[in-house]
Formats: sequence, C-alpha cells, structure tokens
Amino acid sequence: MVRFSKDTSQIREASIISAIAVLLSFAITGSLYILFFGFDERFWGAMALAITVPWGISIPLSFYMSKQRRKVALVAMRLKEARQKLRDANKTLEHKASYDGLTGLFNREHFLAEFEQRRMASSANVLLIIDADHFKDINDGYGHPIGDKALILISTVFKRMLRKDDLVGRIGGEEFGILLPDTVEAEGEIIAEMIRHEIESIIFEPQKNVRHRMTVSIGITGVSPHHERALPMRNADTALFEAKRRGRNQCVLYKPGMRSKPRPFYEAAGPLKRVVRSA
Repeated sequence: MVRFSKDTSQIREASIISAIAVLLSFAITGSLYILFFGFDERFWGAMALAITVPWGISIPLSFYMSKQRRKVALVAMRLKEARQKLRDANKTLEHKASYDGLTGLFNREHFLAEFEQRRMASSANVLLIIDADHFKDINDGYGHPIGDKALILISTVFKRMLRKDDLVGRIGGEEFGILLPDTVEAEGEIIAEMIRHEIESIIFEPQKNVRHRMTVSIGITGVSPHHERALPMRNADTALFEAKRRGRNQCVLYKPGMRSKPRPFYEAAGPLKRVVRSA
C-alpha cells in the first residue's frame, strides 16, 4: 500500500510537470511562429511538434527528478535519525558520567562537584556521610549480587525520604553522601535519625525465609560556604568513625576536638585501610 501510494504520487507529480511544460511550449511556440511567419498552413504542424516534443522530454525528466528528490528526502531523513541517535548516545554518556550505574544516585565525582557548588548557595547546610554496617558480611556470606540488592534498598530510602533539593550520591562501595541545603545541625540530626531508622526497618531477605538486619552509621556536620571544601568532608568522616567506634547503627554530630580521640581499630592500619574498610 505504501509503495502504491508513493508510485501514484510520483506519477501525478510527473503528469503535472509535463502538462505545465506542454502548455508553456504550446504558448511560446505559437506566439513566436505567428510573430515571425504569420498564420499559415504549417502552423498546426508546428503546434503538434510543440506538444509532442515537450511530452517526450518532460515525462522521463520529471520521473528522474522526482526520484532524485525522493533520494534527497531519504538522505535527509537518515541524517535526522543519525543526529537523534547521536543526541541519545551523548545523553547516555552524560548519564553514565554523572550517575552510579547500580543505585541511580550521583557518583562520587559528580556528587563532589555538585557539593562544591551547592554549599556556596546557602549559609546553613548539613553534610551526612552514611556507611552500611558490616557490609562485608553480606558480600562474603551471600555474594556480591545480594550485596548489590542491599545497596539498592538503601538508596530507595534516600529517594523516598529526601527533599527535591537535597543532594545524594554514592561516594564509595557502601558509603553515601548527602547534602541538606538550608538546614541547621539540629534538623540534620533529626533527618539522619529518620534515615537510620528507615534503613533499620528494611525487610531484607538475602535468602528465602532468612532475614538480615541492615543498619548504617551516620556522621553529621554543619557546612559553611566559608569553609574549604575538604573540611566538612573530614569532619563528617570523623563523626562517622566515632559512630562506628561507639558500636555502629547510630548518628553522631561532629564536635570540635573529636579528631583528637584515639583512632578506632579500622583506622589504625593507615589511610589505605580507610578505602577498603567494610565495617
């Protein structure tokens, strides 16, 4: 049906072009003949040629031109499709460059970049660093795919509870960062405790009829636009260590001098241990 429609349209277009060519040839030839030779017995013969010759030339020519226009239109359509595919590919690459493929949250690089911009836009912000407790036990006991499911469940809590303007990202294997703009420390403690409680309430069954209780430790600190970027990150991290030292599954607000306390066991091996810890 589509092929028939295209052929019909092409024939109709060729017929119109040919008819116009014949009419123009008839009018011009007749006018010039009368102008130069007057109206005599050869007039109608000349008119017959004026009709026949244009038909013979214009019909195949119009078919050829119509096909060429179709080819040009097809090339234009393919270029349009290629541009759309390129835009889609660029969007996919941008998404992969900014988002964590597992949880759908911002990845570490994008979170830190957004953190730097957003903390400057408000005089009162709160940073939370959240770490899943004993996460290594899940990976070792049930396998990494089950561990991935646990991380996805934790991320759904953030998506459900946080405000539209809050910034959240996965900044480590089982570690997450949250920036709460226009928030004071007392409010940040309440939000952190709500998040901790929601995660503790998750029904997580790594195996059928086997329930695993998930908990998190949360370090909290206020963020000022006047501080260097690394300072609130260090403070929140220190508060997180303190939450781990106190027994995990709790929220701790950073206090000045907290860093002077003895380092917990998982920090004693040095900075490299900090990267791979799974407390």
